Amino acid sequence: MFTTRRGLLMFGAAALTAAGCTPTKATLIASDPDLIAALRTARDLAQASEALGYDDFAADHHAHIETLERLLRPSGISEQAAPDIADAAALVEAEAAGSREAADACLATDGDYTVVFGEIAACRAAHAAVLA
Repeated sequence: MFTTRRGLLMFGAAALTAAGCTPTKATLIASDPDLIAALRTARDLAQASEALGYDDFAADHHAHIETLERLLRPSGISEQAAPDIADAAALVEAEAAGSREAADACLATDGDYTVVFGEIAACRAAHAAVLA
């Protein structure tokens, strides 16, 4: 059909241009409150885990932070004052509470973020179990 590479490229460029011409305008999706809550909890748990010397746990929380921040772009979520988690017992409580929060969000979401919330809930529950 196309005898030259240039012909193929011109056809592809025309198709892409036509695909971008739609009557509807792009709209930004409002940030999901469950994602914001999960991000803030992940930041708190990462900070507490690092302060108490649980670097493997902190690495898990930093991975969640990166994922959640990527999902929440372009919305910037501001930092807030972290709760005082001074010892391992308080960290167990915070991990368990964070796990329940993520599990509730997993059950309440319509499907787009179910896997994300489920993975976060399982990770936090595992941290709480290891520390207990």
